[in-house]
Amino acid sequence: MMKKILLSFCFLISGITLAQSNLPTCISPPFNNCYGEWVYESGDKYIGEWFNNKKNGQGTYTWVNGNKYVGQWVGNDYNGQGSMFFTNGNKYQGQFMSGKYHGQGKFTWADGWYYIGQYKDSKRNGLGTQYSPNGSVYQQGLWSDDNFVQAQSITPKVVPVAPKPPAITSNPQEIKRQKCIRLGLAPGSSDFQQCMN
Repeated sequence: MMKKILLSFCFLISGITLAQSNLPTCISPPFNNCYGEWVYESGDKYIGEWFNNKKNGQGTYTWVNGNKYVGQWVGNDYNGQGSMFFTNGNKYQGQFMSGKYHGQGKFTWADGWYYIGQYKDSKRNGLGTQYSPNGSVYQQGLWSDDNFVQAQSITPKVVPVAPKPPAITSNPQEIKRQKCIRLGLAPGSSDFQQCMN
């Protein structure tokens, strides 16, 4: 009885997985205009839509190392909207073309940093913004081949407070600190840190 229940459960799970498409279930290769799963010799696995024995339509490809792509396919390449998930915690969501990041997208690093902007040939190219883990803008502007090349003006989120009159002191660090404040630099800002160094 337990074997029948387990077998029924396996067919139920399989049916749920295969029910993600309106196409008929693939029976045997070559796969044409159907939905099915293929496990490669390397251990990589694809489950999704096929046309002319190529991955076409919606599908999920999982590499043996655990990395995964979920999204649109054309002629065995990820093409269109999709998401990449890496075992190290990084992920990418957006547009792909010929198996590469291409167009508008978002890449999130495992440590919380993220980039939203344009890609070309799997590199940041065009307008984009990189954010720190707390959501503040780190770099905003033009990117070329993954390098930040030109800044756009960013409206500061913090309004500087008028400095208090300096107290008289003989401590060299405190004297330098008060000088930076008199220059109108806000304590804690990157300009203030540069002034202190």
